[in-house]
Amino acid sequence: MCGYYIYQRMNRRELLRNSLLTIGAAAVPLPVVARIFPPGEDAWVALERADWTPVFLNPEQNETLLVLSDAIIPATDTPGAKVALVNRFLDLVLSAEPATSQQEFLESLAWFDTGATERYKASFAKLTEEEKQDFLNLVAWPHTHPRWGGTELSFAGYVHFSRLKRWIVSGYYSSPVGLKEQGWDGWAARGTFSGCEHQPGEHKAS
Repeated sequence: MCGYYIYQRMNRRELLRNSLLTIGAAAVPLPVVARIFPPGEDAWVALERADWTPVFLNPEQNETLLVLSDAIIPATDTPGAKVALVNRFLDLVLSAEPATSQQEFLESLAWFDTGATERYKASFAKLTEEEKQDFLNLVAWPHTHPRWGGTELSFAGYVHFSRLKRWIVSGYYSSPVGLKEQGWDGWAARGTFSGCEHQPGEHKAS
């Protein structure tokens, strides 16, 4: 076979571009990505920095996402969402998302704090472990809850939970931690394909 793959560490633009497709979000034009995330920087090293700060979420939103993601994918015999830096990864992806997707995400994130405050008199990040599980058990099913805008056909909490769960699970399984859980052995998850450099007609029949 004439073509071959060159495996290398992903820079931030490559990570962002591939993750947008994995999550199923609308693709962002590459020139926009290039302006936000310069090439030559390993994405996960940047996310692991001790002085990391969000580029899209505010500190309160980031804290809610951090706690929620770890409640949805807690550490068991494998690392959870917190260790996988899911909140940081999603902050990076969201920073280049279309405004409509950003707004939907923030509305769902805000709902968790609003709903938790109404039910437990505290934001989601401040709930006890028992309260978090109770709350997640409540929103994990499409049941009727008129007080929070639910009907027999829809429950706002379930809609917001389902949306954020998709983002969080996709983010987790795009991380080195999640990839290794799926059997990745540490080689680069993606590479650059170099096609055949011969001109048409130069190949000899075997």
